[in-house]
Amino acid sequence: YATRRSGYDNVGFLCQQATEKVIKAFLVAHEVDFAKTHDIRALLVGQVATVDADLAREARFADELTPYAVAGRYPAGFDMVDRECAETLIATMDRAWALFEPRITALLAAEEAAEDADEPEADAPDPDA
Repeated sequence: YATRRSGYDNVGFLCQQATEKVIKAFLVAHEVDFAKTHDIRALLVGQVATVDADLAREARFADELTPYAVAGRYPAGFDMVDRECAETLIATMDRAWALFEPRITALLAAEEAAEDADEPEADAPDPDA
């Protein structure tokens, strides 16, 4: 296309993708099938809410990134992203990650602890011996 792009034009797309991926990672960690969509609101309402309705409501702000899912691939018709807009988009992504990443980490840590508790001690004597 003929218009000059700013150096920040991919920020929206990348922030949307990072947010979408952390939401989908949360769903995978909870063994929830998710729709093949880039619509953050649909993921929150349709799948995240089945695991944690409060989290789905709290994360609704992230839906403002959804339009950028296609902006990176089809930039015609989208306004150029300037530095101020890029900073806002990054802050939105950071907020979403701050909600989801600790929950994923905690779930994985709990699962690992449960697996460790189920494994017999390697050095423990065999009670049947």
